[in-house]
Amino acid sequence: MARMFVEEIQANQEVSGTFIVADKQLRTARNGTSFLTLKLVDKTGEIAARVWDKADETAAAIPPKGAVLVKGRSETFRDELQLNVTELSIVPPGEIKPEDFLPACRQDVDKLFENLKGTAARVKRRSLQSLLRHLLGDRELMDRFKTAPAAKGMHHAYLGGLLEHSAAVAALTAELCKCYPEVDADILIVGAILHDIGKIDEFVYDICIDYSTSGRLLGHMVLGVQILEEKIRSMKNFPAEEAMLLKHLILSHHGEVAHGAVKLPMTREAFLLHYADNIDAKMNGLTRILSEPGGDDAWTAYQGPYERFFFRGFPSACTDESSTEADGSEERGQQLSLWTIPLKKPGN
Repeated sequence: MARMFVEEIQANQEVSGTFIVADKQLRTARNGTSFLTLKLVDKTGEIAARVWDKADETAAAIPPKGAVLVKGRSETFRDELQLNVTELSIVPPGEIKPEDFLPACRQDVDKLFENLKGTAARVKRRSLQSLLRHLLGDRELMDRFKTAPAAKGMHHAYLGGLLEHSAAVAALTAELCKCYPEVDADILIVGAILHDIGKIDEFVYDICIDYSTSGRLLGHMVLGVQILEEKIRSMKNFPAEEAMLLKHLILSHHGEVAHGAVKLPMTREAFLLHYADNIDAKMNGLTRILSEPGGDDAWTAYQGPYERFFFRGFPSACTDESSTEADGSEERGQQLSLWTIPLKKPGN
């Protein structure tokens, strides 16, 4: 039987396939019975699942991050697709192919890296050029940088996502510098390239994307500063002021403490980096949301993190009709002219 992926699952369909359990929670229904909720993932996406029969026993048997063979039926519940599981069994690690379960960047990673190096070439200051050579020339570090995801779920949550996001943010900041010539473009571009580099240590990505121990205890900003400090130690006489400014860019790029920033942005460069980072993350997340099934043709399902629905656009039939009427290429019934009706003057 051909492998079934999440993106192929439609409502009211019999499903049989192997997926990774990314999350499991044992819950209690209103009638007091236990049920198990699962988040099942593969390289094409994720889907929620429910286990009603022997929920306690099943929850105890499923490993926290493992592969399972699932049989059940798909249905739509509150505008979202989910599985009602009827059979579930554990799949030994040796019987799965990791490439079936980890989503990957759809762009050419080598081309993205060349784009990143092209942006880096705009940096003119010798000290920062030298730092970039030490970073981009470190093959082991860059291999991890090209492979790592940028997040677990919100944006660029796939292999190569970190590089894709970093290249986009660096390019955005380079363009913003043209609008604001008072900004230190060299510091900003280097900071943009470095801002998320700690994510190579924040995540593990073998059969699913999850946080590492250092990722949970320290976070990618602290880990990124550690990588920067290690590179600076290997250089001679790197300016202390530039090192401090770059560390500030890494530590403040989330903008608000409530959003994970270690420090608030306190320089013009830090402000621009924060907004460029936020724009690219949000646009990537929106692209994912707008492409997901759920809701109706024009609107997505309700998006809790954003506290809103998103508009996909007017139906193509409506758009076609509007354009046809506008250019007069096809008559659609008789048009009435209101201007043939005599207009009364005010007071009459």
